[in-house]
Amino acid sequence: MIKNLDKKIRAYALKNSLAYNGKANPGSVVSALFNEGLKKEEVKNIMPKVNEIIKEINSLSLDEQKSEFEKLHESVSERHGREGLPELPNAKKGKVIMRFAPSASGPFHIGHAATACISFLFVKEHGGKF
Repeated sequence: MIKNLDKKIRAYALKNSLAYNGKANPGSVVSALFNEGLKKEEVKNIMPKVNEIIKEINSLSLDEQKSEFEKLHESVSERHGREGLPELPNAKKGKVIMRFAPSASGPFHIGHAATACISFLFVKEHGGKF
């Protein structure tokens, strides 16, 4: 279980609320708690507490929410996004060969294009053939 769970729920609810004009969303708070170590099987047990805290926070004014978040902002961790493609282990420049993988989803559609783009970007970065 997460250490200082109530404090974490409150901090993430305040952060979410401030990002969305004073109205926190339970799903966003739970999602943030996964980043803190929440297990899927624990969600059912903590939802009443999440909903209770969100109800309280949503009843506060934006100024009150900002003031309270300033006290708790250190309890919130930030997710760090990755830019660019992950490394291809053992890739040799100019030797990378990527293909458009077959799909059981039927005729070509926009989802196929998204998948093909990733392969194409690897070839572009490492050289080789698509």
